[in-house]
Amino acid sequence: MQVTLPLITALYAGLNGLVALFLSIRVTMARAKKKIDIGDGGDQQMLQAIRVHGNNAEYLALILVLMALIEALGAPVMALHVLGIALTLGRVLHAQGMYSNAGPSVGRVAGQMATWLVLACSSLYALYLFSVGGRAVAG
Repeated sequence: MQVTLPLITALYAGLNGLVALFLSIRVTMARAKKKIDIGDGGDQQMLQAIRVHGNNAEYLALILVLMALIEALGAPVMALHVLGIALTLGRVLHAQGMYSNAGPSVGRVAGQMATWLVLACSSLYALYLFSVGGRAVAG
């Protein structure tokens, strides 16, 4: 079996890494401004910034690992780009939605739905590739 390097996943890992860096910097700037070294200090805005960053981290790593695996096992290029674009847009929309409103918002809901869809599709495709012996079937 030939394994392909996950170059497309590297693109989306890089883009989403920059999103994660931006969210991390926002948490650090909020900590400095509010003089909160650890935790949220009971501050709602600090909690919001922490959760936006944390939610991103909770989903991003697993999805990127799944994408790298299915890419290495021969997933079609277009499918990987669709997953990567949906993941990136979903994470940006979710972060924007959570920053704009502590409650439900269009961005938050749309972003989370896109993220769940990418997670589901990547997971199911990985299971499919396992069932066919690890190589995408051209079709």
